[in-house]
Amino acid sequence: MNDLRVIKTHLAIQNALIELLDEKPFEKVQVQEIIEKALINRTTFYRYYSGKSDLVGKLIKEVKAEYQDLLKKRFESDNLLRFMQTIGNRLLEKRRLILALWQIKTPRHHLYDDMHTLLKNAFIAHAKRITSDDKDWADKNWDYQAHIFATIALESHKYYFEQGKLLPIPQVFEAWIEMVQVLKSI
Repeated sequence: MNDLRVIKTHLAIQNALIELLDEKPFEKVQVQEIIEKALINRTTFYRYYSGKSDLVGKLIKEVKAEYQDLLKKRFESDNLLRFMQTIGNRLLEKRRLILALWQIKTPRHHLYDDMHTLLKNAFIAHAKRITSDDKDWADKNWDYQAHIFATIALESHKYYFEQGKLLPIPQVFEAWIEMVQVLKSI
């Protein structure tokens, strides 16, 4: 898909979908509306997608693949803050698409939940890897911590994405620590 016209067409379709999802829920979006907003003809749309569900499915697949790749690189990185800034920048570039796709919750499409699971599994694998030499920690069930971490991390991204801002990693980590400190003092 290196043809510039094809790239522009896919981008127009993607942007049309995002705009429509800003206006109404996925269930109410019609293919004809996507076509009209993207300024393409019906044949062009159906050359690439069998319908709106196929379009969303392919967009989710792309986002998930990139996110999974970023997570893999994150947990292999020695410099957490630098890496988190990199991942934050990459996700911020796609924030409108990600926010739009996070709104869609159907039996087939659930990007937010998929990203939560990917993040949770990456955390568990990382925790087991770094604690494998410590017998007190080696057999620990990390499910709860991983679930809470994935929830807090994704909700932090969502909070800043909705404001159009990059997630300020050092400040966010400090805020997480402050939350725990407040809870401990109760």
